[in-house]
Amino acid sequence: MRPGISVKLKSRDHRRLEAIVGDRNAPQKQVWRAAIVLLSADGVGTVEIMRLTGKSKTCLGRTTASPMRLAR
Repeated sequence: MRPGISVKLKSRDHRRLEAIVGDRNAPQKQVWRAAIVLLSADGVGTVEIMRLTGKSKTCLGRTTASPMRLAR
């Protein structure tokens, strides 16, 4: 992530995202978005998130720009 930008999650939101990642019946798009938000909240860098998720930098930017899209 760029310096000065951080993702902060409440513990309730963190647990909810972990549940999405662990749900074998969840749509894969939601799973990788939740994983990106969780990794960002844990302070993992952009390049490492790209490596772990296999997603592009553009995808990461869109996902972390609005983590609440997962709330829908």
